[in-house]
This record gives sequence, C-alpha cells and structure tokens, in this order.
Amino acid sequence: WLPDAMEGPTPVSALIHAATMVTAGVYMVARSNFIYQMAPQAMTVVAVIGAVTAFFAASIGLVQNDIKRVLAYSTVSQLGYMFLALGVGAFAAGVFHLMTHAFFKALLFLGSGSVIHAMHHEQDMRKMGALKDKIPVTFWTMFVGTLAIAGTPFLSGFFSKDEILWRAFSNPQGHVVLWLIGVTVAGMTSFYMFRLLFMTFFGESRMDHHTASHIHESPKSMTTPLIILAIGAVLAGYIGLPAWLGGSVFERFLEPVFEPLPIPHAEVADHGAGMEIGIAAISVAVALIGFGLAYSKYCKRSWEEQREVRQYGPLYPVFLNKYYVDEIYDFLFINRAKDAGNSLWKFDAKVVDGAVNGSAWTTVEGALGSGWWDRWIVDGIVKFIGGFIRTMSWPLRLIQTGYVQNYALVMILGLLIFIGYVLWGTS
Repeated sequence: WLPDAMEGPTPVSALIHAATMVTAGVYMVARSNFIYQMAPQAMTVVAVIGAVTAFFAASIGLVQNDIKRVLAYSTVSQLGYMFLALGVGAFAAGVFHLMTHAFFKALLFLGSGSVIHAMHHEQDMRKMGALKDKIPVTFWTMFVGTLAIAGTPFLSGFFSKDEILWRAFSNPQGHVVLWLIGVTVAGMTSFYMFRLLFMTFFGESRMDHHTASHIHESPKSMTTPLIILAIGAVLAGYIGLPAWLGGSVFERFLEPVFEPLPIPHAEVADHGAGMEIGIAAISVAVALIGFGLAYSKYCKRSWEEQREVRQYGPLYPVFLNKYYVDEIYDFLFINRAKDAGNSLWKFDAKVVDGAVNGSAWTTVEGALGSGWWDRWIVDGIVKFIGGFIRTMSWPLRLIQTGYVQNYALVMILGLLIFIGYVLWGTS
C-alpha cells in the first residue's frame, strides 16, 4: 500500500516514510527482541522476509518514472534492510538504520516536493532534466541525500547500512546468502537513486517551453529544512561508528534494551577488523558499480525509453508492473470475493428471496381463500339461519304489537275459546 499512498502532500509523505507509520513495525519487533531471541526460527523468518522485501522493492524502483514512487519503493526496500538486521539479531543496527534513514529519506522526499513545486506539479522524471542550475539548493541537498542512501563512505547511510551487512555476514543468525542479497540491494539502491538524480537534474531538458520558462528555486521556507536535513544526512551516522573506528555510541546506549539472550547451539564467530573493513569495501565497490551504470545510461547519454526497455528485456514489464502483485491480488482475492458476492447475491435473490416471496404468496393466497370461505360459507350459513329464523318468526311478530289492549283482547278470546272447548267437551 505504501507506494499507492503517494497521492497526499509531499511533506506528509516525508513524515510518514521517515519517522512514523511505516517504521512502527521495526520498532515493535525491536522492542520485542527478547521474544524473538527465544525462537531463532522466527528470527530467520524475519531476516528472510526482510531480505526478500529489500530486493523485491529495489528491483521495482529500478524502472519507476514517478519521482515520488521511486522514493516510495526505496522506503520499502530500506525497511527490508531494517528487518534483515532485526532478523540476524542486530537490533541496535536496525534501529540505527531507521534513524539515519529518517534524515536522508525525509530530505529526499522534501527535495522531490521542491522539484515538483518548481515543475508546476509535474512528477514524471521523463518530463524533467537539466534542473541542476535552475534549482541549485534543491539539487545539492538532494545530491547529499542520494550519496547518503547509496552508502557513500562516511555519510550516515554508509555506517548504518554497512553495520547491517556486517552483522548479516558475521552474526550466528546471519548467513552468506542474506549478506549477498543485502550487497546486491546496495548496488541496486545506488543505481536507481542516481538514475533519479540524473534524470531529474542532468542531461537535456525534456519539459515543455511553458514549464521551462517558469522554473524557479523554492522559497526559503522549503529549502531551509532541506539544508538542515542534509547536515543530518552527513553527520547522523557518527554516533554509530563501526568497531574498527572505535565502536558505536548508539549501540552502547541501547544495550539495556537489547541485552542479548543466549541462543542454543550458536557458535559466536570471531572476525577481525580487517574482515569488517573488507565487507564494507565490497559494499562500497558494489555501490560504485551501481553509480557507474546509472551514469553511463542516464547522464553520459540522453535518456531514451526504448533503450531502457531493451536493457531489461522481458523483466521490464515485470518490474514496471510491480511483479503483477496487484493483478495477482485482484485475481486471487478481489475477483474471487466479487464472484462470491455475486453468487451470494444470486442465492439471496433467487433462493432466499424466492422462499420469502413464495411464503408470502402462499400466505396471501391462503388468506384470500380463507376470506372467501369466511364470507360465503361461514357468513352464508349464519345469514341463512338468521334469515330463516326471521322468516319463521314473522307470524309471532304480528302479535307482538306492544299495545296492552291487543294483549287483553287476545287473552279474552283465548279464554272464551277455552271455555267453549270445555263446555263442548262435557256435553
């Protein structure tokens, strides 16, 4: 997600990449060091993930053309370095690289923001070039940041990066394969960072006339932080000198936090200062190779996209499309989730809703039938009985007039009939 978070303001990107969100995982693992040291296999997993991440992100950064996206993949790669250090037990070295990285990565991000400001919000390096003399403060400070992240001797990135490579080579939890990956990434870092520098500030101008005529250096409110961070990118590493230069004050400061725990079956290798210097020399040589390749392809000759495509061959679209990770995610997870959602929707619409609608239809039809039965059968019987009784009671209603004289007349007539019947019967 990190490279996709480049849409926000550049100062926010600088803060996030240098000191806050993305480094929280490094801090968490470092503070949990005593847990990881009890499980060497877990530390190996951390180291392998870190090394693979460093290489993976660096290879993607080789071909990116958005200046901020190059720096974003650089951050991912440097985070891989930090986790490589944590995985081989060099907890102080990992945190030290986190600190030095904060200086030169914040510098590079703010510098890229200054470039984007000068270019009227253009971020594509293919549309830049020849900015060195037009925005000199931005150029020189970004040049210092590039030297630092590339591991130039005696700048901050050199001390922290080489400490990680040395520990990956010499620590019991380390391995020569991890060291080789780290050294390779050092060369790749140097290459893509100097590619960024050369495409942006050197060569021929590739911008339109309107943009070129309005380019100017950023105001002091933007360049002053660049100068301060450039000083930090140069000097911050001197609190973490290697053993052959007197040892790391930073590591001694963190000893109470990262007190080493005994690791079963671990043989502590005793390497001399000469070996450490040799390892550092190898990483510097590899970084110089990366610089030389970038210089020959992007500074000595004018940039051509087709030449860049040819030099990577079939790997170019792989790197450019981030190993198709997004496409694989879409295929394996996003599209499958959509398919599952569509299937569940169809099941809901056809089966669940069908059952509900069928039940409702049955209820409605049953209610209609029940209403017909109640209206015509039950009510019909009741009305028939009522009508029958009313009809049969019609003669009785005739004598129920409510007048007393009528009742008296009927009683007298009845009495006379009764008397006549009795007399007739006795005679």
